[in-house]
Amino acid sequence: MVPGENDLTLVAPNTHVALAGTLVAEGQGPSSMTTTASVVRTTVLPRVDSSTGAPSIVADIRERYASGKLLGEGGVGEVVRAMDNDIARPVAIKRIRNEVKSPAMLLRFVEEIRTIGQLEHPNIVPIHDVGVDEKGDYFFVMKYVEGETVEDIITRLAAGDPAYHAKYTVAHRVQIFMGILEAIAHAHSRGFVHRDLKPANVMVGEHGQVMVMDWGLAKRVGTPDSPGTLQAHAADTTRLHQTAVGSLLGTPAYMAPEQARGEEATAKSDIYALCVLFYEFLTLTHYLEDCTTIEAMLEGVQHRNAPMAGTVASPHQRSAPMDLSWFLKAGLAKDPEKRFASVDAMIERLELRAQGIVPIQCHITFAKRLGGTTMRVLDRYPLQVSVAMLLGLVSSIGGLSVLVARAFG
Repeated sequence: MVPGENDLTLVAPNTHVALAGTLVAEGQGPSSMTTTASVVRTTVLPRVDSSTGAPSIVADIRERYASGKLLGEGGVGEVVRAMDNDIARPVAIKRIRNEVKSPAMLLRFVEEIRTIGQLEHPNIVPIHDVGVDEKGDYFFVMKYVEGETVEDIITRLAAGDPAYHAKYTVAHRVQIFMGILEAIAHAHSRGFVHRDLKPANVMVGEHGQVMVMDWGLAKRVGTPDSPGTLQAHAADTTRLHQTAVGSLLGTPAYMAPEQARGEEATAKSDIYALCVLFYEFLTLTHYLEDCTTIEAMLEGVQHRNAPMAGTVASPHQRSAPMDLSWFLKAGLAKDPEKRFASVDAMIERLELRAQGIVPIQCHITFAKRLGGTTMRVLDRYPLQVSVAMLLGLVSSIGGLSVLVARAFG
């Protein structure tokens, strides 16, 4: 290819030009072509050389990002582990998969980058850099999180791994879920919905950090989707991306009913997906696990209610707490208006739960509320409660003594 006058050649101190690439929007002619340059990113930081005796600072020109193993692959993108040779740290690099490359995919890819860039939050994976590699492929560089996905954790728990059950108690799972809620509450406050929340898209780091990943389907509420059609690509049809724009966007197993009908996703749709994720995390089973086709899954999403989580049996753990069962019931309402008003409301509900304050919705939650109230009173008025209990004990002993005396008098 001979570069034309419209080709843009990028030359910078830390790059080597490899070739000039051309990107043409689908359905448009040469007059509207957009061009890019393919470059090899190299390091810019020097190193200290002491081989000659006296230390000196020398240039250290190497490939900036050395790609390693594949970390994950979705319907559109693939993520690989890489080494940032300038900063000497591992990073994660995301690119568009070869099989689905198109200008439409590039537009969505760019949207993902800019969406994450606007969502600075401890529970949302940050972007470090963007670029074009030697093949002309766009990529972005994210923080590398050493850990495992919630999907991986559920798999180990469902298999009965004792170490995982010892580590991921119900209390710990609630804590992880709170981190997910914090991330989505922030996104909603910025006007974005995720639209593809599921266990595979949440990382739990080795230090317990929770990161919501893969914002490729996220969009600002009220704005149209970018043009084009995303092709389905997954082995597990229950988690398949049916992402034809204007039809279905997301993963059917975690979709809200309105998404399954092809309607626009809202914050309430994310709430439903969050609760499907949490239901599976607590019970170790998906409420539609018997659905083996996309059609059956979409039908189930719209018309089948999940059993109360507290009634779902597992050979490896006790049933979920009943107050969390009622929490999930509210979030999994088929009617969006009957779900939680917001993710912030979900956070508040769980924060109150941590204080022993739960809504009274059955005899079990009544007992838990009573116990929580008792514990709060003990914590707040320990001396007064101790005196009252002592007086009550003395009174009881006195009364018992009178009865004994009368019986043997």
